[in-house]
Amino acid sequence: MYAWRARIGFISPTHRGKVFAFWYQNAPDGVEIIPTYIGFRQSTPETFRAGIQRAEELAEQLAGYGCTAIVVSGSPPFLLEGPVFEQEWGEALSKRLGIPVITPMAPHIVASKAQGITSVAIASYYGTELVDAIVRYFDHFGIDAQAFPGYSRPGAEPSALYSTSLSDLDAVDRYEVYRYCKQGFAELARPVDAIYINGGGWDAAPAVDLLERDLRMPVVFALAAEMWRTYRVLQIEAGITDCGALLRGDTSTAQIRTAAAGRGDRAGQSWPQGRGEGMTQ
Repeated sequence: MYAWRARIGFISPTHRGKVFAFWYQNAPDGVEIIPTYIGFRQSTPETFRAGIQRAEELAEQLAGYGCTAIVVSGSPPFLLEGPVFEQEWGEALSKRLGIPVITPMAPHIVASKAQGITSVAIASYYGTELVDAIVRYFDHFGIDAQAFPGYSRPGAEPSALYSTSLSDLDAVDRYEVYRYCKQGFAELARPVDAIYINGGGWDAAPAVDLLERDLRMPVVFALAAEMWRTYRVLQIEAGITDCGALLRGDTSTAQIRTAAAGRGDRAGQSWPQGRGEGMTQ
């Protein structure tokens, strides 16, 4: 029997397989993932903004299939529009469909706050516009952020808002992600509580555990955070042990550092507290 615990409608930003594979391979017993795709092929502002309307259309289709929750993956459209827009959009869509809607960026903040993180270093394959948008997004919720330069793969060309094109990202493996983060960490201007990795287009998931062990700090990986938030909303224990402390349930910074040295929220989806305002999703 399928979906006896949950049926998740998953809206992937591109047709590339890494993002959906991460969800499918880590689905707990009794959880069905129904994928749909916005199908971004370019990384331009116009393309990303048009994708928001497409995501609404796909969400309505998925709700018609009896989905328990909708997950919208892919942060660039919502980085361009900002956290207030994301909150209002997600709340309106959830109310219309009658089921939880997990939007792309909010889970990263919720996951950071759950681990007591007050400062992050940003790892991404984005150019200046999107990187600056991430800094503003974290600052909106009282988290200090400083960014590594967007990852630029040797021999690859940047593309619109990306420092490495979508097609070139297919070849970026865990080793490149690890080295990029390690080098960026060594060059930071001031200390941070955690590394934050945005983007599902590179093979970052297998690097998370290694980075946490070697740097002895949390790594908030975008896909892991949205998955963690989704299963907490659905009151399901994910039981994922190989993609960082967050998905293992070790949500305090002290726990992570202690574990590295030696070797649930069950309410509905809620937004983190912004500066000077309450936010509920």
